Amino acid sequence: MQLLVLESTNDEPVVKSSMKNLGGVTTVTRQGPPVADAKSARTSTASDRPQLDHASTNTSLSSLSKLDSSTNLQGDARSMYPFRIKHLGKSEVYTLYASTAQNRQEWCEKIILAKERHAAALFAQNAEPFRLKVLADSAFASDPVLGFGRNTGISIKGTPLDRSVEEMEREYGRTRPAPVCRAQVNCATTFTVYGKLMIAIGTDYGVYTSEVNNPRAWTRSIQSSRVTQIAVLEDFSVCLVISDKSLIAYHLDAVVPVSNFQAPQHDSARRAPQKLSGAREVSFFSTARMKDRTLVFYKKREGISSTFKVLEPVFQKSSEKKSKLFSRSRIGGGGTTEFFREFDEFYIPAECFTINLFHSYIAVSTAKGFELLTLDKKNPMSIPDLKQPSIASIAARLAGQKPLGMFRLSDAEFLLCYEECGVYVDKHGEVSRSVVLEFVGKAKSAAMYGAYLVLFDSDFVEVRNAENGRLRQVVAGNDVRCLDYGVQGASSAPRRTLKVAMAHPDFANSQLVVEMVLNDGQRE
Repeated sequence: MQLLVLESTNDEPVVKSSMKNLGGVTTVTRQGPPVADAKSARTSTASDRPQLDHASTNTSLSSLSKLDSSTNLQGDARSMYPFRIKHLGKSEVYTLYASTAQNRQEWCEKIILAKERHAAALFAQNAEPFRLKVLADSAFASDPVLGFGRNTGISIKGTPLDRSVEEMEREYGRTRPAPVCRAQVNCATTFTVYGKLMIAIGTDYGVYTSEVNNPRAWTRSIQSSRVTQIAVLEDFSVCLVISDKSLIAYHLDAVVPVSNFQAPQHDSARRAPQKLSGAREVSFFSTARMKDRTLVFYKKREGISSTFKVLEPVFQKSSEKKSKLFSRSRIGGGGTTEFFREFDEFYIPAECFTINLFHSYIAVSTAKGFELLTLDKKNPMSIPDLKQPSIASIAARLAGQKPLGMFRLSDAEFLLCYEECGVYVDKHGEVSRSVVLEFVGKAKSAAMYGAYLVLFDSDFVEVRNAENGRLRQVVAGNDVRCLDYGVQGASSAPRRTLKVAMAHPDFANSQLVVEMVLNDGQRE
């Protein structure tokens, strides 16, 4: 029931073709590559049910034509009334045809009622691991010309998403303020400054900030282009961003409007941004505490290979006075900085997508799979070893699968996450379970939060118990993007949370930003 989406209820009626055997054809709209699914070919023979069959897009439409406005719709026995449904994680949208407008309305109302009852039951049982909290509901608008942020589908009352919007509007009112930004939201992070818990959001137009508990107080603090990743190192009062594929460090004074707080002004040299990389060469970065040091890893693209630069911040805490430790250090991109020094670098002969940092190990997701290495020994080891005969079936399943991340389950076991499935391995990288954890959708990104594996598809968020693989929660949406993976990294801030952007379910061309908060006392 969580995976069933009602996409339309009032499409224009069509005329059933008089050609034999073509009267009850369903339109199937493919949104991606063909997916074989035997279940979707089942038909219903009851006369009072929508007519359903499996056919290709356009061929079924050719046997149907829109009714002329002068036609008596209810009186024409050939009229058919379409509505569209979708199974999340599948590539098809199915168009079903009812015999009358009333019959279509009844079907749609029953589907909505069933989904609302299901949502109410989950809420009553406290069965969902996460509740949602709105961080921004009107500040970030969408440009319909660019094609993102379009809300489709019918909003269902009582879901965690619906409840979060209702709770926010009860507190802040239903009058929506004008947007402060009309660009795609790409990333987010939370941090504490001057005793206030803040959130920063990176967009195609720059960085915007607000207090976490005020979803309608957003202001732009950094004007920049295409900010795709952001993180704060609180111990060093530094904010890191990727802007137009360059890694740049800002002092927190430049990120948070100082006028809002009673805080000492810092000299302009310390507030000036420092470019840590060359131009248009950085895909992503990650921070961690390794070898008793705070380290920043960033990937420098070089053709189809990748070089990782490792930097160490040397910027003193804001409470300390400027000293000789602020000597300017040369950085790999050819510039200089007062924030960081070069610490290390290593090379991976493949295209890389993500990096996961552990206490002593580094896991890199590449086009060839997962590569495991340490800072001391830069010899990558591919895991798992897919050439072993004992895991031939697992190797076949992983063929062509893009790796998304490696996550720790315990001291002895890890989960390798791919687009469509996951594989359990031990601390040596050997497959530890013969079972493959299959996902509903084809994830674009993944995160591990608490005991849960969280997968982000463009149409929904899929939450699974990482230990046993059980599907625990589905958050349906449109244009879903993970903004913050909740990785603590090297920050001493309060535990970070998962943050997600999606099209607002009730308002067109508006982006909704929500925080995923673990439920207290939820049950399996």
